[in-house]
Amino acid sequence: MGRRLFVWLVAALPVLHGKGVEVRTSDLPWAMVNTAYRSAIETAVDGRCPESDVAVSLNGGSLPRGIEITAGYLAGTPKEVGRFQFSVRAANNCSSVVKDLELIVTGKPMLRVFPEELRCEYRAGQAAPPLTVQVSASWPDLPYAMRIDAPWLTAKPRAGVTPVAGSALAADAVSLEIDAKNLAPGTYRASVRFFTSMGANSPAVAVTLRVVAAE
Repeated sequence: MGRRLFVWLVAALPVLHGKGVEVRTSDLPWAMVNTAYRSAIETAVDGRCPESDVAVSLNGGSLPRGIEITAGYLAGTPKEVGRFQFSVRAANNCSSVVKDLELIVTGKPMLRVFPEELRCEYRAGQAAPPLTVQVSASWPDLPYAMRIDAPWLTAKPRAGVTPVAGSALAADAVSLEIDAKNLAPGTYRASVRFFTSMGANSPAVAVTLRVVAAE
């Protein structure tokens, strides 16, 4: 009987004292003041606990007014801007863990493009080299889109989002490719406009193409 009890206790130790619950969320998406926000606080269990439901609660620090933790989500409408540092506690019937997180609340994102004007010359029969635009923003990891008003110009972004926080990259590169095969000699102008959801601005890059006749 004593040996069986010892074996049971050894088997139970990893469940009671091991890494039974884990908070996988590390970086929270930024929030916009006075705008609805919802982001999951992702957790995981090792599967050895009979009761694996995980409850997530605020452990310390402070959340912005209007934001609370509900059913594993950070949700609400933030009423103030700032950098808010807090910790969450994730627990089930077998173990618990505390993790520090940070939520940044700011105003509407602003896009920046460089350069704002591009000029190039194309000689009929020659390949037109691509042009490059750098896209950055006041927010990291921000998806953006483009509109082009000329059929001879196409855009291919490298990632389609601005670099994440801590990235070695300062901007996302967009390759502007020119198809001038069917263009007669002359000067052509196009605009590439950049925008993002609920952004504060929509910058544009002016492209001027000069097509000259083949020699």
